Amino acid sequence: MNNYNVLTVDDNVQCSNVLQNLLTQYPFIENIYSHSDPREVLDFLHTTNIDLVFMDIDMPYINGFKLAETIKNQFPHILFIFVTGHSDYALHGYELYPVDFLLKPVSPLRLEKSLIQFQNQHKQGISHIESKKEIQKKITVRDKSSIHFINIQEINFVEKKGRKCIINIKENKEIECSNTLNELEKMLVKHSFFRPHQSFLIPLSKIIEIKPDEYMRSYLIELENVKAEIRVSKNKYSELRSAIAAHF
Repeated sequence: MNNYNVLTVDDNVQCSNVLQNLLTQYPFIENIYSHSDPREVLDFLHTTNIDLVFMDIDMPYINGFKLAETIKNQFPHILFIFVTGHSDYALHGYELYPVDFLLKPVSPLRLEKSLIQFQNQHKQGISHIESKKEIQKKITVRDKSSIHFINIQEINFVEKKGRKCIINIKENKEIECSNTLNELEKMLVKHSFFRPHQSFLIPLSKIIEIKPDEYMRSYLIELENVKAEIRVSKNKYSELRSAIAAHF
């Protein structure tokens, strides 16, 4: 089993100590280092070999995202797990290709899951480019204090219901999130999702049929392995046909 050197970067010493105590339970972690001042981190990394950094985001002097970006440029082999008290931060920073995002206070079970992901990436020797491709296959959404990581290929459709959005995934499981439909549309439009109606987002690749409803007032969309009734307004119909033609 490989042994790893880990660094925690957090201006909150108490949070850092809690995380370090959790990390001592893992025999494959050989050394655990800590810095509360992010300005000291780069000098430290020039003298100490580190495999994994647990990075706080909201810190004085240097934002955690900015520091991570600098470290990535100088030490591309180092992997990151972001640790934050704000779930909204998980919607950003994925261009830095972190292993995971953890919310404070850190759950031991979520930490274990993150470390398994880290071990897998490290053992497989995932390159920066390969990691980027993998990240692009997922989106992160929030709900209260939770963060969900969703495989884009598993999304059947997204529906707005009241103030919440429901993401329907494989086997018709539903994930409720507090992201707006506009936010989700921005995440998914580059992955060939289309908004046929003010309350829906759908993947073009899963469309089986588009047909008029019984009153000929609008159109119904049939999706692969989905029973939901999804409508497309008449003024969106031509736009949808163009999007399908471009996609296929």
